[in-house]
Amino acid sequence: MIGAIDLVNSTTRNSNAANSHRKDTAGDKPGRSVEPGWYGADPLTMDLKSNPHDAYRQLREQQPVNLTPAGDWRLSRYADIQQLLKHSNSGVRDTRGRIPEESQEDSDNSKFMLRLDPPDHDRIRNLVTKAFTPRALAAMRPAIEPLVSGELDRISACGTMDVVADLALTVPAASMCAMLGVPFQDRHELTELVSLATYRLAKLAIPDMQEQADAALFKLGSYMYALIEERRRRPTDDILSLLVQAEEAGERLSNDELLQQSIGLLIAGLETTIGLIANGMLCFSRHPDQFEKLAADPTLVHSAVEECLRFEPSVPVTRRILWEDTEFGGVTLPADAIVYAVIIGANRDPAVFSQPDRFDIARNEARHCSFGGGIHFCLGSHLARMNAEIAFLAMAQRFRDFHADDSQLQWAPSLFRIPGRLPATFKCRA
Repeated sequence: MIGAIDLVNSTTRNSNAANSHRKDTAGDKPGRSVEPGWYGADPLTMDLKSNPHDAYRQLREQQPVNLTPAGDWRLSRYADIQQLLKHSNSGVRDTRGRIPEESQEDSDNSKFMLRLDPPDHDRIRNLVTKAFTPRALAAMRPAIEPLVSGELDRISACGTMDVVADLALTVPAASMCAMLGVPFQDRHELTELVSLATYRLAKLAIPDMQEQADAALFKLGSYMYALIEERRRRPTDDILSLLVQAEEAGERLSNDELLQQSIGLLIAGLETTIGLIANGMLCFSRHPDQFEKLAADPTLVHSAVEECLRFEPSVPVTRRILWEDTEFGGVTLPADAIVYAVIIGANRDPAVFSQPDRFDIARNEARHCSFGGGIHFCLGSHLARMNAEIAFLAMAQRFRDFHADDSQLQWAPSLFRIPGRLPATFKCRA
């Protein structure tokens, strides 16, 4: 998943030249021209992790098809983002097959499916999808729930917890360990490596993190390579073994492709789901009536997960590159324009969601944008939902008077909107 930091990356380029090129190009096409600016949401000077919503509301209201001072574009209305992700001729690479900010060689060597376009993307996704069938995921649930229950047993008598360490990390770590056959005791080390490895996406914006990111990625690669070789010798019933054995139309994943998918799935599966659960519990703390509503009616857990995904997404922005001139809201964007879908803004678009700033776990409206769309729709969406359902139900059924201390919230060393520490108090239900 290409996250919000890509927008920061873009500002490190020659913004004046880029801006001049994109403004002139847009002005030459049918439709209205736009004045470049940040319009209340500047990723370089503002805290867009802790306090994003007012900034993105201002952007959506003032210039929903936004030309940034860096020369790239941002969309913040629901309809425009749905068009970009589902119905435009676009991808994660430009018309030359390059990923922005990367050399051609680096782009050619990048094989993770979320960084590929068809036909390579389709071939790999079709192979990997075999490991994410409902049957494969359902088989994992009995392995996850006892681990989560054991962690909550451990803290029950304390009345205090760190939402991240004691819950948000435990659930996706348990599922990823079950999925990839990783020993559960390695979860803390792997989570730390994954957080550092995400900075590999921000080479230009955060150069001082690259040494740590490269070292973390090397360690992850060594760890996963050893697991892959072990599965070749002794296949098991975990998803990593299914990936090793997966075949479609006579094709298999190459060693390099297999390694990159394994690392990519680990990063995507851990980081964003930790954020979903931790941000979701923060929502429940701020809206205790909704926590009690879930405790009283566990059938609401499905819509509760969807509302948490809408209300506080872990990945607020994603990116596409247009392959042809495309019009959004009366503004024509040129081919090869870099376009950022501001998911966190679209998820609160009042044209689609009634009272969008109200947290309501019984909400039954249009689907949020938090899993993306089109061919790059999140492959692990069902797994993330299952993890969040397990976490939220376990908390609501066991505890009451849950309160997370906002003042002690610390963000993880991640590119995404992932809490790293969130102290909380609670009481056990009778």
